[in-house]
Amino acid sequence: MGKSFKFNFFDWFLIAGVVGMSIIMAVVNKHIDILDFIGVCTGIVNLVLCAKGNILNYAFGIIYNAIYAYTAFSTSLYADAAIYVAYYLPMQFVGWFNWKKNSNRSNGTVNVRHLSWRMAFILLAIAAVLLPLLAKILALPVIGDAQPWTDAATTAASIIAMYMMVKAIAEQWYIWLILDILQVIKWLTATISGTEHAEMWLIMFSFYTANAVYGLIQWNRIAKTENK
Repeated sequence: MGKSFKFNFFDWFLIAGVVGMSIIMAVVNKHIDILDFIGVCTGIVNLVLCAKGNILNYAFGIIYNAIYAYTAFSTSLYADAAIYVAYYLPMQFVGWFNWKKNSNRSNGTVNVRHLSWRMAFILLAIAAVLLPLLAKILALPVIGDAQPWTDAATTAASIIAMYMMVKAIAEQWYIWLILDILQVIKWLTATISGTEHAEMWLIMFSFYTANAVYGLIQWNRIAKTENK
C-alpha cells in the first residue's frame, strides 16, 4: 500500500474534524444516531483515501454509500436514495476491480490519467442525453420532484464523476467540488428547517468540499509524477 496509506496532517485534520464535530453535535443535541455516525466516519475516510489514490477507499465507500442511501430515503430525498442504491453502491465494486488492475505497485496508488478531448466529448454527449431524460423521470407525478431539472443536473454530474473516478481521471475532482458545494447548501437548508439527521451530513459535506480541493491537487501531482 506504500505511501498512499500514510496519513499526513491534512488527512488527520479532515478525519478528526468530521468525527469531532459529529461528537460535539451529538452532545449538544443530547442524542447520537449510531448509524449516521458510522456513515459520517466511513464517508470521510473513504474520500481521504480516494484523494490519496488508495484502493482501500472502496471498502469504506461500500459502507458509507449503503448508509447514506438509507438516510436519504428516510428523509424523503428519494432521488438521492435511488442513485446511491442503483449506481454509487454497485460502482464501489466496479471501482475496486478496475483500480486493482490499474495500480502502481511501487507506491500503492492508482495510475492517474488526464481527461482526453475525445473522452470529454463523449461524456458531454452522454450528459446532454441523460439530463432531459432524468428531468422527465423526476417530474413524473409518481415521483413529484419539486426541482426536477436541478436534481437531474446534479444526478447526471454525479454519474459522470463516479465513472471518471472508476477510470482514475483527475478532472473528476472539479465535478465533485461543485457537487459538494451544492450538497452543503442542500443540507444547510435542511438543518435550518429542522430536518432530522441534517446536521451531521452538513458537517460531512463541508469537509468533503475541502477534500475535493485536496484531491484535485493530489491527483494532478500523481499524474505529473507518473508522466515524468
